Amino acid sequence: MTLFKEKYKIDSKRLKDWDYSSEAVYFITMVTVNRECIFGSIVDEKMILNENGQIVENEILKSIKIRKNWFFS
Repeated sequence: MTLFKEKYKIDSKRLKDWDYSSEAVYFITMVTVNRECIFGSIVDEKMILNENGQIVENEILKSIKIRKNWFFS
């Protein structure tokens, strides 16, 4: 018996023949429910993070530090 009875199961968006363990550049895209702007706002073409956005930024930066194959450009 599964916890959510496959209620939240979605089709994979991964490429079928791609080896995701290979060295490559990936982009992280985060989309919120109803595409709400909950991480900050854009002012003069620059992202100004609010408290939620700062939390996400800090966690990504921590991940970069502890994972040897992650980098930020």
